[in-house]
Amino acid sequence: MRYAQKMICLLLLVLSASFGVGGCYLLYSDFGVQLARINTANAVAHSQTCTLLQTEIIDRQRRGETLDAATLGSLLEKQQVSAALWKGGDLLESTLAVPLDVPLDNGTMRTVSADGAVFSLYGSDLQGDLHLVSAFDLTQIYRDRDASLRRFLALEAVVLAAGAAVLAALARQMTRPLRVLTATSAQIAGGDYARRTGLHTGDELEQVSASFDKMADAVQEKIAALEEDVQKREDFMGAFTHELKTPMTSIIGYADVLRSLQTDPDEQREAAGAIYHESRRLEALSQKLLALLALGEETLELTDVDLASLWPRLREACPQATLQIPEGSWIVRGDADLLLDLLCNLVQNAVKAGAPGSPIAVHCWEDGAQVYLAVEDHGCGIPAEEIARVTEPFYMVDKSRARKQGGSGLGLALCKRIAAAHGSALDIQSAPGQGTTVRVILQKGGDGV
Repeated sequence: MRYAQKMICLLLLVLSASFGVGGCYLLYSDFGVQLARINTANAVAHSQTCTLLQTEIIDRQRRGETLDAATLGSLLEKQQVSAALWKGGDLLESTLAVPLDVPLDNGTMRTVSADGAVFSLYGSDLQGDLHLVSAFDLTQIYRDRDASLRRFLALEAVVLAAGAAVLAALARQMTRPLRVLTATSAQIAGGDYARRTGLHTGDELEQVSASFDKMADAVQEKIAALEEDVQKREDFMGAFTHELKTPMTSIIGYADVLRSLQTDPDEQREAAGAIYHESRRLEALSQKLLALLALGEETLELTDVDLASLWPRLREACPQATLQIPEGSWIVRGDADLLLDLLCNLVQNAVKAGAPGSPIAVHCWEDGAQVYLAVEDHGCGIPAEEIARVTEPFYMVDKSRARKQGGSGLGLALCKRIAAAHGSALDIQSAPGQGTTVRVILQKGGDGV
């Protein structure tokens, strides 16, 4: 549906709603007044019938006459009204035009419909366990209301038809700048990037036109950015598929050997060891990938964390590392589990990069309202041209060495996400053959904030 059509429909909806609600309010208000007046008169008439019938009954009782069902029925007929009389739960006489099984409670009124007619019923208790229900015909007032409503709806239809014609002409004139913008955008999408709208309407649409023309200048740059993002996604999926395929191939191959061939114990241990190694690698890959996804869009609630409380947990999580832990206590704003995960990944990377038993130092120091946390190793280092890419998921500088050591290329990517969740970023300083230092800046917590 075009914008002009939407605008016409919206305005017609507002017009019809306003006209309809206002007209119906007036009609039903007038109907309510008339109905209330008639109901008041009917209530008075019912009360008079009750009084006359009660008086007649009392008068006959004083004369000592027997008031059986037939006598009470004849007394009701003498009133010449549409009514019904009960004694207890038994119906004595009824001239009602609507069926009624039980009497109404004393002093109540009910509106009922029967065979297209509308009646108001009034109930009252009389002496001697008698109950009288009177009925009054309201059909005509409801028919008058329906007739008035039909006339009003016909008038509304005429008004809306005329309004639609006027609105169509106005909408076409008002949406002309939008048609120009639509045509221009189609030409730009077709490759005519020099095309501009050039609208001069003196209103907000002119500002939209100017913004649109500025946007056209940035289209090529945005397209390039989108293409780069798509390429990154494709690289990610390709790397992820490859990282799954490599261990799965080894696992299936060695499992098939164990299943189908008679091998000596040494070969069995070798095959089982390969399956175990590759399975652990798959487990680490899945855990880190899940951690990356969990940190994608969540807002982290930071609390005060004493970094000194993480050192024992870090030693326990990385028993293969020769750690040098700083002395002292530093309170930072963060999440203890995520900070421990960051340190574990950095330490594990440092272990893989260095020689067995090579020391790995964890440094910590304050600078104003900030606390610097760094992990330093003396391993193989990272070439300068690779540093910008090492935090990309699945990117590995030396793929064969990383896979042999059980790496997946997700450790630094996860560390980057954790640092970002703490409002920081990874600062990587490295040189081939001299080692690597990875630093993150945290906000001081506790009284130091």
